[in-house]
Amino acid sequence: MTKLKVSSWNDGKQNPNGNGYGIRVGKKGRDYFKKDMSEIKLSIEKSKFFEIKLSLGFWRNCPEFRDKRIGEWLILNNLAPWKKGKNPKFNLTVLGNNEFLLERIK
Repeated sequence: MTKLKVSSWNDGKQNPNGNGYGIRVGKKGRDYFKKDMSEIKLSIEKSKFFEIKLSLGFWRNCPEFRDKRIGEWLILNNLAPWKKGKNPKFNLTVLGNNEFLLERIK
């Protein structure tokens, strides 16, 4: 299984309800996503999987996936909001079948 080092992402608003948060995989990280994927299944620290739609921008200039549930988890675990340039880093494990596991780096 492949593990990617990824970072948290925010649209700049640091919304306290979790909107506008996501995970930035970067341009090289996109290589581990199939071009025909329109959504992925994500588990955060071995939680139940949930579906996240990939935006069209994911394949262009915005190599991140976004979902309010990611923001809620970041906020609940005191990982957001963060100071500029100090966004938390994570491991994203590619499990196959459009499934990914996000975990804090230990």
